[in-house]
Amino acid sequence: MKKSALLLLALLAFAACSQTHPARIEGHSEDLSDTTLLLQKVVANQLSTLDTLKIDAKGDFRGKVAVKKGAPVFCHLSDGSVTLASLVLLPGDAVRVNLQADGDYTVEGSEESSLLKHVNDEFRLAGYKMGVCADALNLAADERTAKELRSDIGRVYVDYKRFALSHVLTHPKSITSAALFFQKFNDNLPVFGELTDVLVIKQVYDSIQMVYPNSEYVLALPEEIRSRESLMDLNNKLNSVETISFPDLTMPDIEGQERKLSDLSGSVIILSFWSVSLDGPKMFNHTLADLYTKYHDRGLEIYQVALDVDKAVWATVVRSQNIPWISVNDGNGRNSRAISAYNVTQLPTLFVIDRKGDIVGKDVYDAAALESLIRRSL
Repeated sequence: MKKSALLLLALLAFAACSQTHPARIEGHSEDLSDTTLLLQKVVANQLSTLDTLKIDAKGDFRGKVAVKKGAPVFCHLSDGSVTLASLVLLPGDAVRVNLQADGDYTVEGSEESSLLKHVNDEFRLAGYKMGVCADALNLAADERTAKELRSDIGRVYVDYKRFALSHVLTHPKSITSAALFFQKFNDNLPVFGELTDVLVIKQVYDSIQMVYPNSEYVLALPEEIRSRESLMDLNNKLNSVETISFPDLTMPDIEGQERKLSDLSGSVIILSFWSVSLDGPKMFNHTLADLYTKYHDRGLEIYQVALDVDKAVWATVVRSQNIPWISVNDGNGRNSRAISAYNVTQLPTLFVIDRKGDIVGKDVYDAAALESLIRRSL
């Protein structure tokens, strides 16, 4: 009898978790009457259309979405080409959306949707500012101006990262906090790209897993945590420069000749990871060129690894810059073995290896500081 009762309770619990409940959307548009909106679900950065919502002559529209308990639905309202509003829907939500004539919108009746709008607004603003600076950097007439613009880009990124950290720590049980961990300005610039961010991710996961156990974002966090903890462990080993010698690499240069990093043993080596698609590393090559010209005869070597899939474009840039040092690329991009060998999490990344084969510096981009380290190592 007791077993039957327990089985019944288990079945009821399963049924409750698997049930879906509608979230209702009502809205108004000031300038889209007698047209149709697309209601699209966002899954793994892909869109699938759930419904079409007819805007009547008065500018009103309505619809509903089935939402499973513990699995909020991220969705867009779109005119087919432009996203007009982004929402997070929970079971039983009654959301009111007002699409404004200036392209903005307001949302009521959904705290998660309000938080999502706030996050998206800040993210878009930061991306816009960085884009303006990047465009100006491409036109910079001198290194001083370029340096100032790179600093401006860095400040925008840091300001947004601070906002994002404040958001996830203030709203640890909001599904928007879990989604923030996957934000990227581009493939090489995730918002939470530092290895130590795993501590924040774990903190939020501990808070949110009981609230939204079936969300794709929450379900992805344990693997993200394990991956980052593994990288952190490797990074700690790399930073133990007293006992760790550099991992060897063998990669082809622009002529297809295999070049081994270990062939440079006994020299002072700058090991540089870059991409020709990024302006910063290309500009930094001028600093490397000055150092190479000044200290190559005294034993300085540079082994530069490009993480570009398009090897033809990479080779063109190498030739156009007249790069005199060893420049290699296996064409595997982010899947290159070199990334895991040296725990490369961002570009550019730079290591300095002394004559004994020990890593004595990492990510030293100030020209004077890098030259000082080279001189001490020669």
